[in-house]
Amino acid sequence: MATYLNLPNDLPCHKQGFQPDAGVEHQVHSIAQHWLTQFEIAATTNNADLFAGLFVKNGFWRDIIAFTNDYRSIRTSNISEAAKARFPVVKARNFVFAETEPALSQPFDDVSFIDLFFEFETELGPCSGIAHLSYEDKEWKAFTCFTLLEGIHGFPQKVGAHRPRGSHNDKLSYDEKRAMENEFRDKDPEVLIIGGGHNGLAAASQLNTLGVQTLVIDRQKRVGDNWRTRYKSLSLHDPVYANHLPFFPFPSNWPIFTPAGKLANFMEAYVDVLEINSWCEATLDPKQTRFDEKENKWNVTIVRQLRGQEVRRQMKVSHLVLATGLGGGKPKMPASFPGQEEFGGKVVHSSRHGSGADWKGKKALVVGACTSGHDISVDFAQNGANVTMLQRSPTFVMSVSKGMEMMVSGLYGENTPPTDLADRIAESNPKLVAKMYHQRIIPKLAQVDGELLSGLEKAGFKAWSGPEGSGFLMMALEKAGGYYFSTGGSEMICKGDIKVRQGEIASFGKGTNEITFKDGSKEAFDVVVFATGYTGFPDTIRETIGGDWAEKFNPVWGLDEEGEIRGVCRESGIPNFFFLVGNLSACRLSSKILALQIKAQQLGKFGDRYTYDAQKKSGHLPDKTKFEAIKGMNGHPEVVKDYE
Repeated sequence: MATYLNLPNDLPCHKQGFQPDAGVEHQVHSIAQHWLTQFEIAATTNNADLFAGLFVKNGFWRDIIAFTNDYRSIRTSNISEAAKARFPVVKARNFVFAETEPALSQPFDDVSFIDLFFEFETELGPCSGIAHLSYEDKEWKAFTCFTLLEGIHGFPQKVGAHRPRGSHNDKLSYDEKRAMENEFRDKDPEVLIIGGGHNGLAAASQLNTLGVQTLVIDRQKRVGDNWRTRYKSLSLHDPVYANHLPFFPFPSNWPIFTPAGKLANFMEAYVDVLEINSWCEATLDPKQTRFDEKENKWNVTIVRQLRGQEVRRQMKVSHLVLATGLGGGKPKMPASFPGQEEFGGKVVHSSRHGSGADWKGKKALVVGACTSGHDISVDFAQNGANVTMLQRSPTFVMSVSKGMEMMVSGLYGENTPPTDLADRIAESNPKLVAKMYHQRIIPKLAQVDGELLSGLEKAGFKAWSGPEGSGFLMMALEKAGGYYFSTGGSEMICKGDIKVRQGEIASFGKGTNEITFKDGSKEAFDVVVFATGYTGFPDTIRETIGGDWAEKFNPVWGLDEEGEIRGVCRESGIPNFFFLVGNLSACRLSSKILALQIKAQQLGKFGDRYTYDAQKKSGHLPDKTKFEAIKGMNGHPEVVKDYE
C-alpha cells in the first residue's frame, strides 16, 4: 500500500510503496497506451471521475491554457471537479503518442516513472502533453500530467512547412520595404510591447509568426542597451544551452557563458533577422493612455526621439504587453540613513555602477550579497579596490563550474533533447514537484561544492541550503533573488580578496567617509554601492499607462494558491494587458503561450478562464498546494533581504 502525507513532501519513492514489478521495462508501451486510451475515453465522454482515477492519490494535473485557459496545478482531490467543468467546453480528442517514445525513467535510484509524451487537439487548437506515471497499488497512474496548448486551428505559426514563401521582382528593395513596415505610417500595429529586452523581442517574434502586427518600444538608444549599459564585467550565469531565443538559436561556436555586451549585439541581430518592428528612445505618455471599452482597444500616445526631435504618435492597439524586466520599476534604495546627504564618499545604486577601475586603491562597500552584489565586488577587487561586501541575510551559493552543470546537464547541453522538448519536460512538473527534485539534488550539490562552502564559512559569509533545503528554486520563484551562482566571486571571498561584513548600516558620517554599523563598529569607505533591487511593477505601470491602473493590476511574481507564478502571461487585472517577465530560458515557451492567448482573444475564440478562484466559486473549495517559500531558513528566520 502506497503511503503519503496529505500534502506530498517527497517524490513517490520505492520505500513508500511505489516500486514497480520486475520486468516492467518490457511493458512500457502497453502501459502508456492503456493510460492514454483511458484519458481519451474520459475526455470524449465527459467522464470526470474516470480521469481523476488515472492519478495517484497525491498527484497533480498541470494545465497551461489547454483545458483551463490559465496556469493551473490541480491536485488529485480537485481534478474531477475541474474536468467536469472543462471537458464539455474544451472537447479534447484525437489522443496519440508524440514522436518521443514512452520510456521508463529513474531520476533517482528510488524513484521510477514511465514517461509518456502525447498529442491531442481541442476546439481551439492542437495540444501536447506529458505524463509521469507512477506505480501505486499495483496500477500505473499519473503522478503528474501536463497539458499545453500548442496552436490555434486555422492559424498555424508561419514556421517550417508554413514558412513565408517570399517574393520575386519587388519594386522596392528589401531595406526600403522593411523601413516602411517598421514605421507603421499607414496603419497601427495590433499589439504594442513595452520593453525591448529578451522577453519583448521573443513575444514579438512569436506574434509575427501568427500574423499579428506588432511594435516593440524601448526607452534605450539601441536594442540591447538593457545589457550593454550595465556594469562592464556583467555576463550571464546560465549556460548558452538554456538561453536560446525562439526561432534563432545561438550558433554552435557561441561561448557557454555570454558576456552582456555580446548578448546585446545578438539582440540587435535578432531584431533584424526576425523582422521585428522596433522603436528605440520611445516611451508611452501615461496621461494619454486609456482603454476604450466600446472598441476593446487601447488608445496610446508614443513619445519618440527621432533624429533629435520629439515626435508624438497616437495609436489604437488591441493589446499591451509589459516586458520591462523582472525587477520592474526604479532602482530601490533604502530610506536615507542619518548623515547620508552629507557623506563624504559616493553613494550609488548598482544600476549606476560603471567600472571598478575608477576606484583603484580606494575602499568600496557593496551592500547586498547576491548576484549583482558579487559581480560588482569582483569588479572592484579585480581593479585594485579594497572591497567589503555587507551581507544582511544568508545567501544560497552554487558554483557555476560544478553545480550549474549538475543542475542543467540532463535537459540542456550538447547531447540533450531538442530545446523545445526540453522546455516542455522542464514545465511538465508543478513547482511543488520541482521543489521535491531540488530538495534531493541540493545535498549532492553541497558535497560537490563542499570545499567552496567551507571556505565561505571560514571567511564569515553565511551560505545556506535555501528554504526547506530547496536551494535557489523557491527564492527565485517567490522573491526573484537570494542566491548567487559563483563565477569567481565566492572563490575571491575565500581567498580574502573580497572581505565580508555581517549586519546593517546605522548611519553615515557627516562630512566624512565614515560609516557606523548597527553593531557599533565604524569603518571609512570612498564609495557605497547598494545592490538592493528595484521598486517593482507599480512604478512601471504609473510610468507607462498611468497611476489609476497601478492600483488595479494583479500581483506579479511569487506563487499563487496552487504554486503557479502569479500574473505572468495570465489575467493581469487590466483589460487586454499582459505581463511577460522571466529569464532567457523561460521566455521561449512563455512568449508562445502569450502570443496564442492574444491571437485567440483577437479571434474571439479564447473563452473564459477556469481559474483557481473560478473553481472555488463553483462551490468546490480546491485544496491548496501553496507552501511558504521563505520559511525555516535553517536557523535564520528573518526575511531575506539580499535579493539582487
